[in-house]
Amino acid sequence: MPCRLIRNMDELERDREQWNEVYEDSRMKLPVLRHEYVKLWYECFSSPNDIRIFKVMEGDKVIGYLPMVVRIRNGFRVLTNQTNDHCFYGEALVRRGYEEVFRRKLLDEILDESGWDVLHHIFDYSFSAVYPLFPESLLAGGNRRWKMNLQPTYTVVLDKSFDEYLRKDLSSNIRRNLKTSKNRLMKAGPHRFLHFERDEAVEKWQDFLRIEDSGWKGRNGTSILKTAPEYRRYYEGLIRILSATRDLHLYFLELDQKYIAAAFCYTAGDVLQCVKIGYDEGYQALSPATMLLMHHIEDIQGHNGEIRRIHFFPYDDTGYKKRLVNEDQQYSEIIVFKNTLRGQSLYMLDKLKSEIAKHPYLKRNINKILSTMK
Repeated sequence: MPCRLIRNMDELERDREQWNEVYEDSRMKLPVLRHEYVKLWYECFSSPNDIRIFKVMEGDKVIGYLPMVVRIRNGFRVLTNQTNDHCFYGEALVRRGYEEVFRRKLLDEILDESGWDVLHHIFDYSFSAVYPLFPESLLAGGNRRWKMNLQPTYTVVLDKSFDEYLRKDLSSNIRRNLKTSKNRLMKAGPHRFLHFERDEAVEKWQDFLRIEDSGWKGRNGTSILKTAPEYRRYYEGLIRILSATRDLHLYFLELDQKYIAAAFCYTAGDVLQCVKIGYDEGYQALSPATMLLMHHIEDIQGHNGEIRRIHFFPYDDTGYKKRLVNEDQQYSEIIVFKNTLRGQSLYMLDKLKSEIAKHPYLKRNINKILSTMK
């Protein structure tokens, strides 16, 4: 068999040694693909019966894994990856040199697996070593119905000095605003930028949570401290994993011996993932979050030759990410409709929805018809 499906935590635990071997032989050392992280995610966000991990084989050799989960949404069985409002990761763990074989065998095995109506895979990033996980050439083969959406994610590639980055990659308006904010910060009082790693970062974790919760995220209930218990358990476990692997980084801006901005990051191979940032809104006039990010970029460019890229993840509600990026990167969202009654029904509904969106008058007429049936 080219693939064996792992369906529960006991089977996942029995595969720990093989999983770790593949991880050490992969191109990108992503903490979110470590065995302990995958196990943590399932413990926090999945029921035991929903676990689906595709273990892909080449002969007797394990060449990769893709952790998935089955969700019931509006009566449809959706096979999706380990994502939610706080987890934007969709990469697969693949042994070096087996990327093409893995892609082909993975898709074949997923399509042969029963128990799902719709495959929904998201957050496969274009700078990943295994991108695209589901190429169009493979999806288009056979008589299957699918669609692909490509959306931007936000990155800064560290391919030049910090001065060149300011001069060549940022607009004159942004440079002017940065200079103004820097002068205001200088006049506000003695300040410094601090960087904590590993155990020191764990000790500062509560300081980060307090700052992130102090502003609009806390008021809107979207800060880590305001999330549901399973999310708080997830972050506690994630911090322990990142500290143990020496990938955890916390950055602070301190003014008059008080933290006024903080950023939570971790390293994933040659990428620094900037997960969350927060600031004290009492100091908003100083643009503390932006000042921290700019120092962060400058410090890495000057002192860390191993980091190639900073990733701020998708979605940019406030617009600050778009102002800082200097390259175009994207993530993919793949939807495959299985050849089942429910899968094909959902495909037809999706097509109908798309057609209606193209013709506003259809939407109005359909709403009128529906209103007469109430």
